[in-house]
Amino acid sequence: MFEGEKIPGPIGKYSQVRVVPIGNAKMLFLSGMATVGEFPFDIQKQAEAIFRRMNQLLEQHGASLADLVKITAFLADIRGEYQKYNEVRNRVFEKVANPPASSSVGITMNLDAELRIEIEGVAVVQG
Repeated sequence: MFEGEKIPGPIGKYSQVRVVPIGNAKMLFLSGMATVGEFPFDIQKQAEAIFRRMNQLLEQHGASLADLVKITAFLADIRGEYQKYNEVRNRVFEKVANPPASSSVGITMNLDAELRIEIEGVAVVQG
C-alpha cells in the first residue's frame, strides 16, 4: 500500500470480504475490486493497486496474498491487455511457493471506460 492509501468502500450493499469458518480454517471471499477513477486506462497500475488493496483486506483477517487459492480477473480488453496484466500478476506472486489458481475473463462492459480490470479472490487461512 502507498502511505495513507485507503481502500474505497463498496458502492452497493455487499461485503468486501466474506469470512466462512470451516473446521480449523476459514475461507475468505474477496469481492471484485477495481480502481474507479484512478490510473485511467492503465491496466498495470490498476492491477498493482488492486493487489495492494487485496493484501490489505487479507491482512485484516490474518492472511496475505500468499493465502489466495483462486483469483479471477475481468479484463476490458483481454486480447490487447492480458500480457500487461500477466506481467503484474507474475511479479506479485513471484516469491509465493504455491501461487493461486487463476482465470482471466474478457468482458465487454464496465462501470467506466477508464476501468480496465477488476479482480476477485478466495483465500484459505489455517487456524
